[in-house]
Amino acid sequence: MAQALLTPMLVLALLASGCASETATPRASAAATADLKIVAVAAAEWAPEITFDGTLEPAASVQLGFDVPGRIERLVAQRGVQVRAGEAVATLDDAMARAQAAQADAAVRGAEAQLAAGEAGFLRAKSLNEAGGLSEQQFKDAEAAVLAGRAGVEQAQAAAQLAHTHLGNHTLRAPISGTLTNGPDNAGMMVGAGTPLFLLEDLSSLQIRGSVSESDTWIGEGMPVTVSSGAPGSDATVQATVTRVIPALDPVTRRLPVEVRIEGAHAGFLAHGYARATIRAAVPVAVLSVPRAAIVARPDFSVVVMREPGRYERVSVEVVEERGDERLVRGALVVGDSLVLYPPSGLGGEG
Repeated sequence: MAQALLTPMLVLALLASGCASETATPRASAAATADLKIVAVAAAEWAPEITFDGTLEPAASVQLGFDVPGRIERLVAQRGVQVRAGEAVATLDDAMARAQAAQADAAVRGAEAQLAAGEAGFLRAKSLNEAGGLSEQQFKDAEAAVLAGRAGVEQAQAAAQLAHTHLGNHTLRAPISGTLTNGPDNAGMMVGAGTPLFLLEDLSSLQIRGSVSESDTWIGEGMPVTVSSGAPGSDATVQATVTRVIPALDPVTRRLPVEVRIEGAHAGFLAHGYARATIRAAVPVAVLSVPRAAIVARPDFSVVVMREPGRYERVSVEVVEERGDERLVRGALVVGDSLVLYPPSGLGGEG
């Protein structure tokens, strides 16, 4: 009878023991890890070199169009020519605008004449008022006429300024110095206000935009850069400079934007052409050295660290350079960490 009671109790105990082992944190068994080979993380130095491709863009580029509608009367500059800032590029038919400006100027002269007459009348009224030969109301009327005359002049001058501004908008001027790389072939066409007609580009220097990893904090403004031409069959290179490192990651790529500028014109380098920029660090950067056999490449680069006998952790790393069987890496490791060589699948986490 006692043996019959003992058997169910033993079964319950065994079931409880099995459940407890399933909920506990998994640890590698001694048998499974007895043959693992362990190596320590070592310190190393890395001369960083970052390369990225991009398109060479002009230092400045602007689309030009008239602020008013009209018919193009004259193309002062043609595609392919260089213009200086402030020079005329094209003009619209401005006959009506010139007439409006002349009318406004005449209105100014008329208002000034009325003001002069009012001021003369006020002086006479003042003398008569002092002599007692003019009522107080008549004197105030003369004074008000002067004030009205001055307001009339100001109003006419403002209207004239507006008319001349409108007339000036019939001449399209270059806001920057550069080359007209696009534009109409001939005059006579009707254009709307704000319609882009010309593309003006400053080709005195070119720039290439790219991006680097957010961990490449060694890149800074002023660093030298070697730019290679992307033209087919070209081996042209030119020295450039890092002009800007945007201190914010691109929200889509999570990479750090970098801008490089080439000063002056160089053979083999044309605006809107492809190029490759290579940035090299001036001084070595401290990194870590691990054997190639410690790297797990699925799904991303990682290593398995033995924190203590029987407890392993998978740590993601970034491989920055390969040197034979050595790999230079960056990540959440320190010199002396114990790494597993050829770690079995599943050891320390997902495999």
